[in-house]
Amino acid sequence: MPFIDRDFINDLSDRVDIVGLINKRVPLKKAGKDYKACCPFHEEKTPSFTVVPNKQIFHCFGCGESGGAIDFIKKFDHLDFVEAVETVASESGISVVYDQNVKPVNTRFKRYNELMSEVNDYYQTQLKSSVAKARAVDYAKKRGISGAIAKRFELGYAPPGWSNLHEHNKADNEKLIDLDTLGMLVAKKDKEGDYYDRFRDRLMFPIHNAKGNVIGFGGRVLSDKDNPKYLNSPETPLFSKSKELYGLHHCRKYSRKIDYILVVEGYMDVIALHQHGITTAVATLGTATTPAHLQTLSRATDTIVFCFDGDKAGRAAAWKALQISLPAMTAGLMIKFLLLPDGEDPDTLIQGESVKVFSQRIDKALTLSTFLFDHIKSDVPFETIEGKTLFLEQASALINLVTYSVYRQQLVEGLAQVVDQDVSYVEKMINQSETSAPPIQGVQEMHEAPPNFDEPPMIEMLYDRPATKKAPDNGMKGLMSKMISCVLNYPVLADDTVELRVRHLPKSNVLLELIHSAQIDEEISQKALIKPFEPKPRVYSRLQQLCVMEPSLSENEARDEFLSALTLAEKQHQRSLTSASISTANSSADEKRIMEEIQHRKTPKSS
Repeated sequence: MPFIDRDFINDLSDRVDIVGLINKRVPLKKAGKDYKACCPFHEEKTPSFTVVPNKQIFHCFGCGESGGAIDFIKKFDHLDFVEAVETVASESGISVVYDQNVKPVNTRFKRYNELMSEVNDYYQTQLKSSVAKARAVDYAKKRGISGAIAKRFELGYAPPGWSNLHEHNKADNEKLIDLDTLGMLVAKKDKEGDYYDRFRDRLMFPIHNAKGNVIGFGGRVLSDKDNPKYLNSPETPLFSKSKELYGLHHCRKYSRKIDYILVVEGYMDVIALHQHGITTAVATLGTATTPAHLQTLSRATDTIVFCFDGDKAGRAAAWKALQISLPAMTAGLMIKFLLLPDGEDPDTLIQGESVKVFSQRIDKALTLSTFLFDHIKSDVPFETIEGKTLFLEQASALINLVTYSVYRQQLVEGLAQVVDQDVSYVEKMINQSETSAPPIQGVQEMHEAPPNFDEPPMIEMLYDRPATKKAPDNGMKGLMSKMISCVLNYPVLADDTVELRVRHLPKSNVLLELIHSAQIDEEISQKALIKPFEPKPRVYSRLQQLCVMEPSLSENEARDEFLSALTLAEKQHQRSLTSASISTANSSADEKRIMEEIQHRKTPKSS
């Protein structure tokens, strides 16, 4: 997605009706020249929320929230900055102006989005009119899905038969090709140009992105005898299961405020929780939690609660989520773990107990640190010297995954308390384990074995400092790491102009290769971006760390961060070249000539 033009953003607030925008979400009452209401951002009985139309601002005298139209939509609708700007413009009938210096929107994605919307409408119609609809309706009722919730989640039905969707679209060959690309049809191997439906006789769950566009589907069989029980869309230009979360759009749309997000394992869990009033639930899409999921979640809330079944498989999934979470910990982020009774899931549990009791379970969820120490203790004979040694080794390996210095230090002190040792002793052991201890089972992909120090020099530009040192680094190494992190998280930043500028920087091999890959495929995943570096373990490990970025950064902010780092890097490189030139001067005349050239470069050219 291209960036929105800055002048457009600056002018937008003056062109919209802030009263109309807010009144759609919070009923306002006239109070002299202004408008008032009870604040939507905190509980109150006496209205202290004021909208001032002549200044195009809102302010709450109770909690202090204030700002313009974009700020209100961003906070109330739980959107990032770009999404908020687009929402304000759309509701005001204003066309968004995008920055022309970046890649234009690929028109095929607009076509794909419109087609997926049509498919969604088709499945919803089938749930109402198909001759075979009774099986799907009966199943939904059996699972306790109300008509209102079915409508909220836009549930549909893929009727039995191999070619219903195909027949519905066969008059338009371009649509058939697109439906194949989007994973809704499957090309027959023996007949070129012929297809069959991927989803057949299944209750259909549309998967929305953060903007509310349908990007894929999940289908559930109507009999437990059929397999697979759940079938998801394959990876497509619109849909990547490692990045998307089912229900996040609904969480933002139907939650007045998001104090926490509950991450569960299935579609039905999300729907059941919504039906009982717990609207801040999302689910991964048939995959384990990924760094991209955490990045998305931490943009929407400060507290993430992972909810898993209490059986062996559930605990294993929770443990994997913990390992993925450690490198993602940042200031203000809280991650907790809720393990349910064995044999229960959120769907069955909330229907068997009150919402109040289930909410109390969420409140009592284990903190990440408690779950970390408890889980390792349960796997070793902790009461023995050998068991404590194993406990220390395994905990140390995990603590070394944490890059947020404050949290890392708290874990070190917590570990010292658990083993009843001095903090200095534990810190020494952890530092030793960083270079000598093998990774514990299950952490191979996150924490590689001791690095190979014979790697080529380009690794120097990635390893700007040990992970435990947190002071900002605006040296060339730190700037290079910052730029690489921006490109890994926002490949759209890579364009021809950026490539030309980076090419002149020293030791920029890694960044240039990433830029090249991002230019070839603008939808490339992080995993695909860093895959070419797998043969270089030390580089690959560092790139994995840089894949997790500050969650507060929007795409616009990331671009500013990247360009700022690039400009600083260019200035530093120029200074180093200048110093080198002066040091090689053989005479005072040479020095004078070099200084004149420097001054000439600094002097602005007259227009």
